[in-house]
Amino acid sequence: MSFVDNAYHIVRSEADLYVEEVGPPEGRVLFYLHGGPGYSSYSFRDICGDDLELYHMIYADQRGTGRSYSEGSFDIDTLAGDVKGILSGLEQKSATLLAHGFGALIAIRCAVLYREVERLILVNPWVSMPVLALSLRRAAASFSGPSDENDEIFKELPAVSEIDPETELEQAFSKVPAKQLLDRLEFPNPSSRLRLEHSDAQALTGPQQMAAPEDTWSADVTDELRQVDQPIVVIVGQRDGTTYPEQAELVLKNAPRALVSYLDTGHYPWLDDPESFFLVLGEAVET
Repeated sequence: MSFVDNAYHIVRSEADLYVEEVGPPEGRVLFYLHGGPGYSSYSFRDICGDDLELYHMIYADQRGTGRSYSEGSFDIDTLAGDVKGILSGLEQKSATLLAHGFGALIAIRCAVLYREVERLILVNPWVSMPVLALSLRRAAASFSGPSDENDEIFKELPAVSEIDPETELEQAFSKVPAKQLLDRLEFPNPSSRLRLEHSDAQALTGPQQMAAPEDTWSADVTDELRQVDQPIVVIVGQRDGTTYPEQAELVLKNAPRALVSYLDTGHYPWLDDPESFFLVLGEAVET
């Protein structure tokens, strides 16, 4: 079986995108959309690459992050356009989008806009950043202990239009520092966090950027889920406080035909329970 392992710089408007294409040329194409914003695809390939060798993998760093660069401002639409541009540049007519966390926002936008998307696999997806901001505030309040304020913020989830994400974030991080809060929500055990941080440290051997889309905390694609015609598979870690239950419920409410698998993991299931994750992922690809 032949095998490719190529790295490219694909030039787009005001951006230089770093892309790796790995695997058998005739294999099923999986385009990995990393989380963040402000992350890269490095750690996923570093940790999971050997388990995905049967697939034709595309790993790309989003503009403004990792090994990709951006000279101007951008938004979710721009990031979705980059996905189409990369597929065209690699002469791929279709692909399954494997999206993690923040990457789900881009994947869903792509599925609505572009026929090249044949299916979505969403791993611990974030589909509403305002709702995530509220979830972070709720978690920070819970970690800080009981108070009269908690009675108010733990009411039924409000409409997205009623959430002020900047205020929610400011109040959340005033109670618990951002990294500490996210670590508590995303990692069930310290060993997973340490393994990811070790991989991330290797990625920092080159220049890094940490740019985020202008519409990061206002981005919401829950209504767009209803427009997705392609098959959707969702993999949810029930110990991921950033996705479960609020984000998972939003997906199920707006994409009732989606297939869902629940794992006893955090935000990075390939770290907490790789055997179960790759079993479910394999089934999702072939479904």
